[in-house]
Amino acid sequence: MARGFFREGKHYSIYEISENLGEKTEETKRLADSLKRYGILKAVRKSAPEFEDLSDHDIVLTWPSENRRDVKYVFDFVGVIVLGRHVFKCYPKYISASEPVSQLKKVLKVIRKYSVREQRIYSYSGEGDTFSFNRLLLFLHLMEDYFNNGIYTNSQEITERNGEGEILWDRTINETIALIRKGRPYYTEVLTQSVADNEADYFRRLHQCILSKCSVELQELGILDLFDMEEIQLTEFDIEDFGDRDYILYRLRQEMEIQFITWKQNLLRTLYIYIENGRSDKNDESFGVYGTNSFHLVWEKVCAANFGNMLNEKLENLPMGVSERYRKRKSETLLDIIECPIWHGNAPEIYDGKVRTLKPDTVRIYPYNEKGDYCFGIFDAKYYCIEFIRGKSGWKVTRQPGVGDVTKQYLYQMAFDDFITSQGYRQVRNVFLIPREEADPAYGYVEMGMLHTVGNKQLENIRLTGLCAEKMYDDYLADRQLENIVEIIERSE
Repeated sequence: MARGFFREGKHYSIYEISENLGEKTEETKRLADSLKRYGILKAVRKSAPEFEDLSDHDIVLTWPSENRRDVKYVFDFVGVIVLGRHVFKCYPKYISASEPVSQLKKVLKVIRKYSVREQRIYSYSGEGDTFSFNRLLLFLHLMEDYFNNGIYTNSQEITERNGEGEILWDRTINETIALIRKGRPYYTEVLTQSVADNEADYFRRLHQCILSKCSVELQELGILDLFDMEEIQLTEFDIEDFGDRDYILYRLRQEMEIQFITWKQNLLRTLYIYIENGRSDKNDESFGVYGTNSFHLVWEKVCAANFGNMLNEKLENLPMGVSERYRKRKSETLLDIIECPIWHGNAPEIYDGKVRTLKPDTVRIYPYNEKGDYCFGIFDAKYYCIEFIRGKSGWKVTRQPGVGDVTKQYLYQMAFDDFITSQGYRQVRNVFLIPREEADPAYGYVEMGMLHTVGNKQLENIRLTGLCAEKMYDDYLADRQLENIVEIIERSE
């Protein structure tokens, strides 16, 4: 068994991956080629040694293999990958620890909540239009379903003498002897009927067997605890005890045809997929992945949920009411009032003014002080590890967003400027929200002179606010909006 932790975006040599994984170099090279085909690992020619993370300074190599010394490998992924008997635990790039077990456990919970509909039992293989069976995800799905819904059951009717179930009067009258007293029958025995789970049901036992197999394999891989799941051991039976592959699939198809309970239908389909994709050879290399190569989208969702995005709120529902200037548009949302670009053709009647326009990540209007003033906050979640490094020639910023992100953030304030002025909001905050291990509200700011002052209008420089990712995840998982926005943002003053 070979497994190791890897930091998203960090440059690794093939030898560092081998050492971290606890595997031989030649085998690691083979694994690296497989991960590149799945789009999880990228080979890069590192042209700027001071950059640790994958950035615009890296040249991604597309050919299968490269033996040059300046080639490094980068995990473009957050989550867990299982390739055969090898486990890669990839954690977010802002985490500095080398084996962050507790942090990764929480990140996996966040990914699950964010992308419960995105995770798929079949995953894109990276080659053509082919897909591979996602064994890990199926295992986790089956176990989670069991913890939520229990074992598959089929009920059976049980007829007893003097049982606790419903009395079957017709059968009691016809099949038992009555005592007649004063012309009335008295029955010393009655037949009763009750409904109980059929412990010997084929599909119940098959479900128990598959669950036990999944649990054992995840335990052997060393990742059961990573998903906060307990080991399941329900039976000692093997899959072969239920018949050959075709027979089991045949029985499952029959059961699906007569089963009308949605949960049971879905479970039967999942069991079918498990059997259908079972390995004929225990040495076959299976592939499983749980996570995402777009963790920036997860961070954006976390920030939007925690800060309470008001972009889709109607103007009439916002704090301070609606000014006279926007009275006729009171049923529109904050997103609606952002001006759209108008594309014109070569004649006056040829134009389109309904194309997509600017869309900030999050807009939140929140109380600013005890006087009752409100602040118009424009927040943009940026999944970057911005650092200021002191060198021989002075300070240098690294791993920062591009100039396009900066100019767009200024434009967000310009887009809302008329509304902000008309409504009388006294404060405006334009902020990049950055994940960090510890909160750092006073992290810095970025300014662009030609946009900071436009005509006689002075726009807000863009603040850099470092948020404690762990705390943000706790709030997100608990569906809890932030109540201390002023404290989080204003401490940078």
